[in-house]
Amino acid sequence: MDSLVIVIFTYLILVKCYIVCQEDSSYFSPAIVETQYLTFDMTQYGPNGGVFSSPNFPNHYPQDTILFYQFIAASDYRVLIEIDHFQVRGVIPQCTHDYLDVFINVTDFNLVYNIVNDQLLHRYCGRTKPPLLISYTNLLLLGFFTEDTQTEKGFNGTFRFISGQPYKNHLVREPCDYIFNSSMSKRGEFLSSTYPGTYLPWQSCNYSFVGLPGERIHIRFRDLVLFKRPNQQHCPVDLIKLYDNTLNPVELQRFLSNFYQTNSFNYQTLPQQTDQHHITDLCGKYTMPLDVYSTSNRLLLYFITTHYGELTDGEQEQFNDRSISLWRKGFYGEYEFFTTLTKLDFISRNRSNQYLLGTECDQTIKSFGQGHGEIQSPNWPNLYKPQTSCTTYLLGLDDRYVLENVEIEFDHFDIDCHLASFVIYNASRIYDYHSRTHSSSVLRSEALITAQKSSSFSNYYQQELDFKDNLSFCGHFKPEGRFVSRSALLKLSLIPIDRLSEKTLPLLNQGGKFQVKYKFVKSYHQVFADEYDRTNSSICNLHYYQSRTNAGKFEPPRSSENDYFSNSNCTFNFYLLNEYSRLLIWYDYFNIADNNYNQCSLDNVTYSYRSYISSTYYSYPYIYCGYRNFPPPYLTSRLTEQYRIHFRSNDDTEAGLGFYGRYEFLNESNILFSSVCRSPFDSIIHINETEQPSGNLSSNGYPENVICEWSYATTNGFQFNLELTMLDLEGSKTKDPPQGCQSSVLRIYSEGKIEELCGQEKDIYILTNSNWFTLQFISLNRQTQDPLQGFSLSWTIVQVKNTLNNNQCLLSNDYFDCKKFSNNRNETLFCIHRSLICDGNVHCQPLSKDDEYPNNCLENFSPRSHFISWLIKHQNYIFIFIVIILSIVMLCISIILIFLCIRTRRRRQRRQRQEQQEQQHEQECLSDETKTKSTKVSLYNNDDNDDDDNNDRDLSHLSILEETVTTV
Repeated sequence: MDSLVIVIFTYLILVKCYIVCQEDSSYFSPAIVETQYLTFDMTQYGPNGGVFSSPNFPNHYPQDTILFYQFIAASDYRVLIEIDHFQVRGVIPQCTHDYLDVFINVTDFNLVYNIVNDQLLHRYCGRTKPPLLISYTNLLLLGFFTEDTQTEKGFNGTFRFISGQPYKNHLVREPCDYIFNSSMSKRGEFLSSTYPGTYLPWQSCNYSFVGLPGERIHIRFRDLVLFKRPNQQHCPVDLIKLYDNTLNPVELQRFLSNFYQTNSFNYQTLPQQTDQHHITDLCGKYTMPLDVYSTSNRLLLYFITTHYGELTDGEQEQFNDRSISLWRKGFYGEYEFFTTLTKLDFISRNRSNQYLLGTECDQTIKSFGQGHGEIQSPNWPNLYKPQTSCTTYLLGLDDRYVLENVEIEFDHFDIDCHLASFVIYNASRIYDYHSRTHSSSVLRSEALITAQKSSSFSNYYQQELDFKDNLSFCGHFKPEGRFVSRSALLKLSLIPIDRLSEKTLPLLNQGGKFQVKYKFVKSYHQVFADEYDRTNSSICNLHYYQSRTNAGKFEPPRSSENDYFSNSNCTFNFYLLNEYSRLLIWYDYFNIADNNYNQCSLDNVTYSYRSYISSTYYSYPYIYCGYRNFPPPYLTSRLTEQYRIHFRSNDDTEAGLGFYGRYEFLNESNILFSSVCRSPFDSIIHINETEQPSGNLSSNGYPENVICEWSYATTNGFQFNLELTMLDLEGSKTKDPPQGCQSSVLRIYSEGKIEELCGQEKDIYILTNSNWFTLQFISLNRQTQDPLQGFSLSWTIVQVKNTLNNNQCLLSNDYFDCKKFSNNRNETLFCIHRSLICDGNVHCQPLSKDDEYPNNCLENFSPRSHFISWLIKHQNYIFIFIVIILSIVMLCISIILIFLCIRTRRRRQRRQRQEQQEQQHEQECLSDETKTKSTKVSLYNNDDNDDDDNNDRDLSHLSILEETVTTV
């Protein structure tokens, strides 16, 4: 029965729903949104156009909106749109809620409505407003779509109509094939098909430049912005390909064939052959102007675009607001056909010399093993033409076996300072003093050259190289001396000075000329070397001067057969500028083949030095070898004038990769000298052996990139006993095999003694040979992140016992004799000051602990000193005893005060009692009064008697309290 009721009830509900649905057919039908159109016609608004916006702007736009903005220009005009404000609900690139679609390649609005997605340029939403838009035809369409949810503020912008003629000049075939012919125009402009608006995706545009025989073509980009992701090496989305001396390059055909098959630029699948006509590929953004030259009368620019690439969120943050609006802007440039450009016949045609395609007259000269030759100015031996800009790159060998420096010397030099400057990059000048005969050419300051340097000469490849123009010359005398590159690369540039042609003086219608000799010299990865032994590669003697450079690197000679040479005998000489300078040496790599790490008798590295006060060379007592057995960082001592590093190898075939060392000349202001500790430039600390017989030093943790140095001295006849209580640094000299001290070292200097320490050790004792010592702590870039603690050291001034003082302590009343506990005869006996006895620290180590034995405390102290020492040792107990005594005294004083208070009260009460008795006696002597008055008197007497009783009771209580206090 219940089931039947449920079925009937369900049936009635379904019938009711059916009737309701029949009455309102829209109950289940979706809402129909009406499409709206807004038309902006040039005939109505004129060329200057007007403004447009989303509905209700600046208020929120309505829901469920489909609105098309139709912009119509005259047939020879185009539409330009700029969006000022944009705030549409959604997130790019999906734009799943509301969005604005942009169509710039429209030929018929009806066709666009039918095939919207095929003609779409891009879809925009969120806060990223569309960039500048220019239509490809005379029509432009915007489609605004919203859904039935929350809305936002919308957008507004301006529109105007611009001439389409600049985009049609030299156009020979739609959509974008251009030919620029010298016979029609010697100079002009070229630009991408919608510049400066966003260019269309999926385009291939041909720009062909054709000159007359004997002409060269110069194109100058004034603006160029193509899509390229940040930090991307290739141009995988949009690019310009440039070709010289051809209009149909084979390499381009292969490239396009691969592209059409894969619809993307896959550089890994492209053929490995390179076309000799291919100049370069351009994408991204460059510093303008950007110049490209042809070698003949043919030049091809091929512009290829693909899909509308999107940036990731991280890439989007790398662009500022202005860059975002210009990231697909296209390009604009100028071209000119010349018969007066520099002829390229001055560039030698051989394996070493190579003209750089796309430049006016730049060349590279590569070394294939100690090459040499001459570099001549254009049009040599005649004068070159004014405003000529040529650069020569000399590239020496640079690999793991050998590095070559480039050395140049001028044979002829005549460059008018009103016209140009000759700039040498990445070089140092070395004078040949015995040949200096007359004044050199004018050496311009770097600031002046930078200000006067032409801004009209820039090449596409130069912007990826980092050079500094450190030497600039002009004049009529050749620059003297030799110029040596700081690395394997040397750059020479002839840079004209900017001036308008009508302002050029008549006498300056011709340029100058120059001739330079060059050679590549093996330097074994050394820079600024004054001497090269070119006859024997096994010997080198290299020099580094602080007056020339403050930092650099050094390596041993190397060969391709066995890394570094056998029988090498190489010395690296470092010259400090003055007695206040310091030299820091450290190693990034170290591999000297020798299994005996202690003797290093086969191949090794050693040090020596001399000071300003002596011409004698002193040898550093340590010798280094082994695989990764790093020598510790080294800082020269005070007054060092010359420092030498010696590398020696024997005649066997066992060799390693050598070492890679670095050096830096330091002055007092260097950041390595921290303010938290004393520096090598601080004065020596003089210690009085009586007032301060001991002390402590520490690194305060394990800081990084600091150099600390403490120097202590005391009275002659005394020495220092050093105890290294804790050493916790990187590296190790005691492990097997040792690791060396690559990043950190604790070095202790004394007369005739140097200690190098690193790693983890403790309880190391060092007795100096004289009355001074220097503690040097160097911590550079740490190699690990282990929680290390640095070092802690204590020092004690001692008096050494020897035969001169009959093995006795001088001033024995003030000094304590440290007895030897062990039988080790090598330990030196010494005495310490008596003030150090029983001070809680052991100062007699490593001999014994006599200074802390209680018996020695009693025997060696005077009664007064003993009493004082006893007081100091038991000061806690004495303090407690004094507190107890003071407490008892305070208690006694309190009891006495209480007792006095009680006595005073009792006396006051007795006096009151006597006065009452006298009053009673006087009343008894009065005559008889009436009965009522007698009664009152009687009552009064009774009260007095009660008071007397009370007083008696109080006196009884006071007596008891008095007896109690007396008992206490």
